[in-house]
Amino acid sequence: MCDANGEFVKVYLYLLRCMNGAPTGTGIALSDIADRLNLTEKDIIRALKYWNKTDVLNVVFDSQTGEPASITILALDSDNNSAAAIAQIPDTVCEPRSGADVSTGSPDADKPSVPAAASYSAAQLKFFREQEDIKQLLYIIEKYIGKPLTTSDINKILYFRESLKFPSELIEYLVEYCVSNQHSSLYYMEKVALAWYDKGITSVEEAKNSSAIYVRRNNPVIKAFGMSDRKLTPIELDFINRWYDEYGFDAAIITEACQQTVLTLGKPNFRYADRILCKWRSAEVHTLEDVKKLSSAFKAKITVPAGTKPQAAPAKTNKFNNFSQRTYDFDAMEKDLISNNK
Repeated sequence: MCDANGEFVKVYLYLLRCMNGAPTGTGIALSDIADRLNLTEKDIIRALKYWNKTDVLNVVFDSQTGEPASITILALDSDNNSAAAIAQIPDTVCEPRSGADVSTGSPDADKPSVPAAASYSAAQLKFFREQEDIKQLLYIIEKYIGKPLTTSDINKILYFRESLKFPSELIEYLVEYCVSNQHSSLYYMEKVALAWYDKGITSVEEAKNSSAIYVRRNNPVIKAFGMSDRKLTPIELDFINRWYDEYGFDAAIITEACQQTVLTLGKPNFRYADRILCKWRSAEVHTLEDVKKLSSAFKAKITVPAGTKPQAAPAKTNKFNNFSQRTYDFDAMEKDLISNNK
């Protein structure tokens, strides 16, 4: 602890809090930790690597992405470091949640309950792997992720198929979709699968439409803010969804607000853009022309009318000029000086 910097300590204490307060098996997104602590995801990963090196944590990193797949907090009061398990931290998952077609307005009560994950015995796994269609599915997935599947991986794939009732074609597309976005972790794929299940997606076509909606809604903001180098965080996605769904703005007006934010602050800021859009909503702005009119009216209020002379600033007083100033006739003084010298 003495050698660790403050950010590393914050990460460790936050993980301890999550372990004590979260239900067993609850996932913690890397982006959530970053948002909570006001750090970047790279800062979190650096902290995890530090604690992993000092044997305070046992962190398993994804071999493909380099991101943490699971974390175990080790006991500090024993020589053998007996472990106290903490919830696994999956890769950051943003796209699927925000990709829903929110125009349907389905209430949470109508959403299907998520089936619990099943754990299959060795005999059951052997039975499944002997099925021709499952054997083919597992072979295709191994080709996509570029490594043999572990028992845990196979359990997850069977969970998609047997519990979520995803057809093999949809599972193949799920893996293809995640790998194409540089995520080969089965933890990430599980989050995407649960999001699709939550939205009632049962076919490849529906999954593709959902991905297209995500791109159409969020890409204008990403482009306006110049954020193509990273994924959007859940909090940022909440802002975007609010702008579309609650405020009722289209992509053009949202883009204008983001551009004005960058011009004013010199950097992306979702809260500042939200304040702009909130004001526009109160002013009943519906089009870019309304934005121009609102901006022109504001400029007119602060413009000095033509022909009006600005008031002179009052003279400052101090110990050097707070007395009556003398005036001198330098021409008369010169004449007196010349006449006295004659």
